[in-house]
Amino acid sequence: MSNRLEQVKILLRGIRADIDHYQQLRTLLEEQRLCMIRRATDALMAVNEKIHAHYPQLSRNTQIRREVLTALGVTPDRHGIATVLSWLPPAQHEAARSRWQQLEAIAENCKAFNEKNGELLTMQYEFVQAFLGTEPDFIYQR
Repeated sequence: MSNRLEQVKILLRGIRADIDHYQQLRTLLEEQRLCMIRRATDALMAVNEKIHAHYPQLSRNTQIRREVLTALGVTPDRHGIATVLSWLPPAQHEAARSRWQQLEAIAENCKAFNEKNGELLTMQYEFVQAFLGTEPDFIYQR
């Protein structure tokens, strides 16, 4: 088996693995939001730990993908992925392109969901600050 073929296989396996990781992350982000809404602190801490456990693997997979694309002589970006996928026979090309699009979509979805969770957390913090006040003598102020 050629080195180039092995690198393409590594790339495709990484895409499949990341889809799984992002699907799990999406579920955890939904759970995180529910915990924040319910103010379930202990459950939120447990979910946050699970979420943070995914980041090192996703980061490693991204680094591997960049290294493989560079080793294949293409740019380490979506254009490089498109180039590598174009090397595949038509049936495999279409399946791999579909998985890549699925990965891009779920990653964007997780990013948006994470931003929404951040907005919710900020709103909750601002509410608590407005309710409790930030000055030492807040209970005497109007």
